[in-house]
Amino acid sequence: MKRVQFNRYGGPEQMSFGDYSLPKLAPGRIRVRVKAAALNPLDWKIRRGVMRLATGRRFPQGMGSDFAGVIEAVGSKVMGFHVGEEVFGTVEIRRQGAFAELVDADARLVVRKPRSLSFSEAACLPIPSATAWAAIVTAAKVGPYSRILINGASGAVGRSAMQLALTNGAEVVVAASRTSLGQFNDAAIKAACLYGDITALAAHGPYDAVFDTLGTLAVTDGLKLLRTGGRFLDINPSPSRIVKGLFSGRYKMIFATAGFKYLPDIAIAAGEGILRPTIGLETPFSDALTAIRDAELGQSPSGRIVLIL
Repeated sequence: MKRVQFNRYGGPEQMSFGDYSLPKLAPGRIRVRVKAAALNPLDWKIRRGVMRLATGRRFPQGMGSDFAGVIEAVGSKVMGFHVGEEVFGTVEIRRQGAFAELVDADARLVVRKPRSLSFSEAACLPIPSATAWAAIVTAAKVGPYSRILINGASGAVGRSAMQLALTNGAEVVVAASRTSLGQFNDAAIKAACLYGDITALAAHGPYDAVFDTLGTLAVTDGLKLLRTGGRFLDINPSPSRIVKGLFSGRYKMIFATAGFKYLPDIAIAAGEGILRPTIGLETPFSDALTAIRDAELGQSPSGRIVLIL
């Protein structure tokens, strides 16, 4: 089969299409014929070597995390799934390779696709929605009396977080770029402010949770915006941010892995229209190298980029 892979860590020039044979299907895994695969920043961060302690130095390595497709085979210890079912899911950091014709995934990271969703929409869900779920539902425990600030609400994680917070009855304030502010002319949003406008953000606070999906809000500023007992939630932790945050006792790092166990709930929410991915571009798998490079360099339209197989 064909997949997108790389033979050394580095920039977009390291990517290529390669022939690859999957190993014998392990007992706890599911083999899926990929119909759509969504791009995440994680995909090129792994290729750049940002996570090489986890991914190691065995090459070639495949690219791609989130996918949707049709089950081709089920491992001997997998229960509840059958060949021919439409599913979506993600793969572990150590087992990347969703930008491919076939992918093997841990059965615990695969769920049935709601009939109301296209393969492209379903492929957009796993990492962004799991991250948002871990932040908004699990860490912040958002409810009807919560006030939440989302820094970067136009991105995939931010948009999912906004949708979950509003569904749970929270009062939501978002911070976005000037070009994105028009997306939030919604009566359900309390306010939309420019990035870095701390005065405006403070005027709508204080907040039960500040969720920084971009890593651009200074930790010290974010902490000042919190109510007593509030939490600063961060998905782009740098060493300096972690040090500043942990000393406060109100800083928490959020990882998608903490939300993967909620993929069945995410599927239900998406099927009910609560989680609604925004697709910016669907492109053939044959154009994958260009699509990944353009997304990595910020040269793609807003919304999710999906490879169609």
